[in-house]
Amino acid sequence: MISQEIGFSNIWPSVFAEKVYTYQPSPIMRSILGKESENFNHEEKWSLLSGHIKKHGCEALSYATLQHGMEYFVHELGYIAFITATHPVFARKPKRIALTDPVCAPEDLQPLIAAFLKEFPAAVFGVVSERCATVLRQMGFKVNCVGYEPELPVQTYNTQGNWKELDMIKRARNEAKREGIRIEEVDIAKVPLEQLNALSSKWLQGKKVNDREIWIYARRPVYQQEHDVRKFVAYDKEGIAIGYVFYDPMYRDGKVFGYSANTVRCDEARYGRLATAVHMVAMETFKTEGVEVLNLLLCPFTNLERGIYSDDLMTRWFFQVSQRFGGEIYNFKGLAFHKSKYRGFEKPVYYASNSTLPSNDVYLAFLTADIARSYFDTMKLLGIGIVKELFKGTPKKAAPVEKSA
Repeated sequence: MISQEIGFSNIWPSVFAEKVYTYQPSPIMRSILGKESENFNHEEKWSLLSGHIKKHGCEALSYATLQHGMEYFVHELGYIAFITATHPVFARKPKRIALTDPVCAPEDLQPLIAAFLKEFPAAVFGVVSERCATVLRQMGFKVNCVGYEPELPVQTYNTQGNWKELDMIKRARNEAKREGIRIEEVDIAKVPLEQLNALSSKWLQGKKVNDREIWIYARRPVYQQEHDVRKFVAYDKEGIAIGYVFYDPMYRDGKVFGYSANTVRCDEARYGRLATAVHMVAMETFKTEGVEVLNLLLCPFTNLERGIYSDDLMTRWFFQVSQRFGGEIYNFKGLAFHKSKYRGFEKPVYYASNSTLPSNDVYLAFLTADIARSYFDTMKLLGIGIVKELFKGTPKKAAPVEKSA
């Protein structure tokens, strides 16, 4: 069944039999899966889900739950966005891989997750907050720190940079000035589509994974207006678009308190620090509006020791190996180097699985995000990375090139 509404009589009594909760609402639940989710357009999603997002969409990836291709478990308490993974070895029965925290009130996390698990028992939660990780752990999930999100305080951040700690910011501003780059907030629908497509194609060709769009944890670009999303474009001296960053809203009690840089595309071959310059211009705009924070999104597999949970040793080992040797899969080291230069607050985020072998689910998360195409390809690339790292020459390796993120 692609979608369904489930009444009180045929599911909720079993939850209350466990005597976990003190109230007995009559929920309406609906699962939006498969072809129905593919045909679920942005305006329909906004109509159904925006009430929950505007109240409780406080995480950096909350708004990203609206992206095309996600599936949904919708409940009167909130909703959970996920992708269904299947695999002949690791997921012979469908496994639901949820994106970020359930969008609901903090006190409703446990009952909403319990209702979700009643419908979909095999589940993984990727990139969740410490608060959500704690709830999941109490419900029997194994939880590991998966990295961190850099958060910049908009009201106090030095957007001009300096030569001591924020040299990347200083260099980015100087580069933009020297090259005559103009950065401004725009109605993206008015920017020539051919320029945006050409820029995106050039950006993609410079990536390790350059034959397809990676998604879920970083949104694909949407070249039209979206509710509360802010879109900034950089132009060269000839007025040609050379970079853009789209900022997703983060909500608290119906108001935007922050933004996350969820779509970043720049001509990095010509302007290596352009994304940073765009961030600084955007922050200066946001500052006048009273915005509190800019989140630069996940820096995966880095500073794992700063997280408070590390339940599964194999998962932690896989994260560490991927960060150190996974350069043929994705530029994890370059991304970590770049994001560390912002000197922001490093907010730990977590990965949770109720599988017997949570480390296998990490590969499924790679697979659903199109980071990986097959298990053997992934292991081959990881092996190549190990060989290159272990047998590289003795001369000191140059610092990674700064890349937009």
